[in-house]
Amino acid sequence: MARLRPIIMSWLAGLLALALGVVTASAEWPAAPIHIFVPFTPGASTDVVVRTIAPKLSDLLGASVVIENRGSAGGLIATQTVAAAKPDGYTLLVVTTSFAAQPAIMNELPYDTVKDFAPIALLADLPGVLVINPALPVKTFAELLDYAKTHALTYGSAGVGTFPHLGIELLKSRAKIPLAQVPYRGATQALTDVIAGHVDLKLDAYVSAHGHISDGALRALAVSSLTRLPELPDVPTIAESGFPGFEVTYWIGVVAPASVPEEVRARLAQAFKESLTPENRALLAKNGVRSLGSGHEALQSLVARELDQWRQLAKETDLTVK
Repeated sequence: MARLRPIIMSWLAGLLALALGVVTASAEWPAAPIHIFVPFTPGASTDVVVRTIAPKLSDLLGASVVIENRGSAGGLIATQTVAAAKPDGYTLLVVTTSFAAQPAIMNELPYDTVKDFAPIALLADLPGVLVINPALPVKTFAELLDYAKTHALTYGSAGVGTFPHLGIELLKSRAKIPLAQVPYRGATQALTDVIAGHVDLKLDAYVSAHGHISDGALRALAVSSLTRLPELPDVPTIAESGFPGFEVTYWIGVVAPASVPEEVRARLAQAFKESLTPENRALLAKNGVRSLGSGHEALQSLVARELDQWRQLAKETDLTVK
């Protein structure tokens, strides 16, 4: 035992030094720029929300906040990048509805949605609006459904498993209409092609579509929330247009690589909450964004609930990607 004592003491000292190192590192954090990966192209609704709060977030943390747009493969590339990053709080990922949906519809993913990420905060949710090119000879949602039964229509999306894809596929299933998906690298280009007439329609977040609706470049036919938007009082919900209970939400949250220090996660969660100042909330509200500012428990619960929801949708609509 006497011979083992020096070995044991050395081992304990090493553990103590490691623990102290972690505490010290957490106490000094952040000491470098924080990179937030947005899995969509610049100008998309998610990008708008994050860039709105980024200046205040930087002030609160006392560090530069760098927005990294990686808009391709439905967000898979950005998600995989963050999953493989060092869990030190300097690399974060903005997640949306697709984060919870992709595991349900894809047989293989290069990461585990639950095990490889630590939830940080639930920032906001956005109402969805179904928009068409004004040249399409329909004026109402009911007319669109009738027209789609006799004409080959296309819809734009930001890729498989994204909000526009899931919402339209659910509508196709409920309304029994054929619509062909045209996937893009990002939501912005998909919306641009609807305006240009290359694609017929799209389910988009109101935050990124409202300007085009206002200037007449797009026609809004329905919204995907359960209640009408105050900004579009004359545009009905899909639920009230013959599909009771229809609701597809577009939410925005933030996660970090798994095993991020708890002290760092707590500081990040508080900073994101405080970055939604009254001024930022008002600014986002003008664009149809409902600010939440909830903690990691709310995001974790939401992801778990929607994983089950989208798995059921995949079974009902055969959305699984082979």
